[in-house]
Amino acid sequence: MISIETIEQYLAYIQAAPVVQASNGIDLSCAYVIIVPRSLVQANTYNPNSVPDDKMVLLRQSIVDNGFAFPIVTIYDQDLQKFVVIDGFHRYQISGPGWLDMSHVPIIVLKHDVSHRMAATWQFNKARGVHQVDLDADLIRALIEQGLSDPEISERLGIDVDTIYRYKQVTGIAELFRDQQYSMAWAMEEREG
Repeated sequence: MISIETIEQYLAYIQAAPVVQASNGIDLSCAYVIIVPRSLVQANTYNPNSVPDDKMVLLRQSIVDNGFAFPIVTIYDQDLQKFVVIDGFHRYQISGPGWLDMSHVPIIVLKHDVSHRMAATWQFNKARGVHQVDLDADLIRALIEQGLSDPEISERLGIDVDTIYRYKQVTGIAELFRDQQYSMAWAMEEREG
């Protein structure tokens, strides 16, 4: 684990950091926990996960009692010059003013582009089983707007194409269907007898 204070220090660190992988080639991101000023971390705008107030109080108490046992998972956003949260939004919130008021937080930085980071947020949240349908639909819309096809979204999010269509219907936005072929749901025919 390393502590950094600036983006420049982070950029130098990643140039020199060794690659740590399991024997099957899976990246061991957990080996790269770094401590950064909380001011360098920013929440994402597409997290479909929701936690009730009583669970936030419990999360705060858990961190007080057990320490910050799970780092915040982020990506580095070159344009923002910040680390954007992929997983751990509520840990990020709890670390801030009004809760724990921490100046620094532990993070892991994944090497993802925007569409991969959105899919990662979905995967982390779905694995926990807490999701909001409207925000799921917004995430699918964002992936479509980034140019991903329905099959690509299906593969990244681990859902079937029919589920993607249902999410598109939730939004009620016609442009999400613009590249789809339509057919009649049913046709009338006359039968003798």
